Amino acid sequence: HVLRLSVLAVIVLVGWIAIGYAQQRGSDAPDYNADEPVGPALVADDARPDLGRPTTASRVNPYRPAESDNAPGRSPTNEAAASNPWSQAAPSFPAPPLEAAGAEVPGERSPAERPSGGLPADPFGLQPAVNQPPTSNSRPESAPTNDAIPDAAEVGLASPSHFEGESSSRPLAGQGDPNERISLGPANPDARERFEPSIPNNVPGNVADYEISDHSAGSRAVETSFGASGPSGDEGAGRPASDPSLDGPQTPQLSIQKVAPAEVQVGKPAVFRVEVKNTGTVPALAVEVRDQVPRGTRLVETKPAASRGAQGDLVWTLGKIEPGGGATVEMHVMPVVEGEIGSIATVHFGTSASTRTRATKPELVVNVSGPGRALIDEQMTLTITISNPGSGVANNVVLEEHVPPCLQHPAGAELEYEVGSLAPNESKTLELKLTAVRPGQAQNLLIARADAVAEVRRELPIEVVAPELKIAMSGPKSRYLEREATYELAVSNPGTAPARDVRLVAELPRGLKFVSANNNAHYDPETRIVQWALAELPTGETGTVQLTTLPVEIGQHKFQLRGTADRALTVKEEENISVDGIAAIRFEVVDVDDPVEVGAETNYEIRVLNQGSKDATRVSLAAELPPGLEFAAAEGPDTIRHQLQGNVVVFEPLPGLSPKQDVTYRIRVRGRQAGDHRIRVQLSAAELQSPVTKEESTRVFSDQ
Repeated sequence: HVLRLSVLAVIVLVGWIAIGYAQQRGSDAPDYNADEPVGPALVADDARPDLGRPTTASRVNPYRPAESDNAPGRSPTNEAAASNPWSQAAPSFPAPPLEAAGAEVPGERSPAERPSGGLPADPFGLQPAVNQPPTSNSRPESAPTNDAIPDAAEVGLASPSHFEGESSSRPLAGQGDPNERISLGPANPDARERFEPSIPNNVPGNVADYEISDHSAGSRAVETSFGASGPSGDEGAGRPASDPSLDGPQTPQLSIQKVAPAEVQVGKPAVFRVEVKNTGTVPALAVEVRDQVPRGTRLVETKPAASRGAQGDLVWTLGKIEPGGGATVEMHVMPVVEGEIGSIATVHFGTSASTRTRATKPELVVNVSGPGRALIDEQMTLTITISNPGSGVANNVVLEEHVPPCLQHPAGAELEYEVGSLAPNESKTLELKLTAVRPGQAQNLLIARADAVAEVRRELPIEVVAPELKIAMSGPKSRYLEREATYELAVSNPGTAPARDVRLVAELPRGLKFVSANNNAHYDPETRIVQWALAELPTGETGTVQLTTLPVEIGQHKFQLRGTADRALTVKEEENISVDGIAAIRFEVVDVDDPVEVGAETNYEIRVLNQGSKDATRVSLAAELPPGLEFAAAEGPDTIRHQLQGNVVVFEPLPGLSPKQDVTYRIRVRGRQAGDHRIRVQLSAAELQSPVTKEESTRVFSDQ
């Protein structure tokens, strides 16, 4: 009896300890609002909940059912469970950890916040045989596949006898029906890292290698590596799918349902099934089901074989599920404690979508045609063809024209024409009219540009030609009056084009008189213009004509020369002609009475004539009388005075003697001695280099 009583007391004591422990666990657990939204496990990779425990709303003590505020058994007494003396003993029997992998649970007290005291080994043997290193619920932003493989010793699987649920996984809070279906959209599974862990010999054979799969990890790694702007300069290797069904929207839809017995018994295996169906219209790819071994159970086996995930969860890789198809996985567990048990199963899958487009390359080709030469003042037309021989549309095509200096356009030297768009193999033809304004050679530049097309340049060499006139006159530049002068007039074309309708005009000054001209010249006495006409004067040719004139006026005279041709081509020249005269003085001495007797008188008349074309100036006359003649009197022209110097009669100089003018000097003498007497008369002028002397004899006689 004493032994029985002792055993009974131990059993009661253990029960009270368990109750106190549960109450203590309940006081430590945060009070979660059951009304918080609870969604499917398909969440963003970086916010995915721990697969081994219920969502936040269901985080309650796994060893007692969640109770509402008005549920039976929940009373103020229960709210004050922390004062229960059995719960005060909880530090001697610490509650099972919520995370088998050691991850921190929101709301859970840290070791520093717990009541002081040692933490002995789990008395219920719920800790895994090999502790996993602490991991975070939030995966890295980027985790390239097969990077940072954990050490095999750190993730060794527990033996079947110790492999129990180590998380606080429970059915979702508020979940009335454990068999309720949850419909999920596509999700990216977790990153998969494969390696060979250290597995004890007693691990069941249907538990596969540790494997993590996350189809989004690679993309996150790329994004982290290249930044928000993405990579640049890398040539891609992707190709469109050969299956055309991947074009367009891809809408796989999976439903997941977890089925468990309504009641299981401690020590008796139970089966949890997860049914996944594809209710969408396209296949779901890379389907994975993840689940945690429920707390308070030990894993017996999985069907089909599951692998271990990074959080210690079970992973079934189902691969591809066609529309309308499905798959079922099973988890066989052995309950080890009483209470509500359960876990959250999630399904992850991917889908593929493809599209294709055609990469095209537009091109631009510019062709221009037009006359290579243009006559000045003529309008020339350039025919411009811009085409797109490429495989894509050339957008925003613009054509630029840079007019060279020898050409002119009313809009200016920089022209721009918006062509618009050119489809493949399409071309447009334009006409550009330019006017030649300056002779010379130049390059007409056209530039075509468009979006995503290299600039195209096209040059057209153009020469603007023009006739040119030059005129010249050769002949005497100085001429005496009344002496004909013949001149040669020349007109030449040193230009680059023939000169047509050439006219050569010579306007005679008043001091020159027209005599004659060759080559059918026309003379107009009214205008004193001599004119020649030439139909055409080729390039490099020279035409000559002759003109004969007679100087009739002394002085400086200007020949006005003018050459004209079509296209308002005009050239002018002036030639100075100097006309001078000659003072040609001639005089004669005549005795009026001859012979005369001694004592009689006779007169000498000296006539001076300027038979030249120029005034004679400072005309001086002197007469020397012989001894047989005696001076009687003298008379000069006008008021010219004289004086007798010995036997010489000297007249004052005559200021000027015009051409064709004559003057007469008279000297009266008396015969003194019989004989033949000669009077010597000397004439000088400024225009004469030396005096001119003449003699006249007179016979004087006497009667005996």
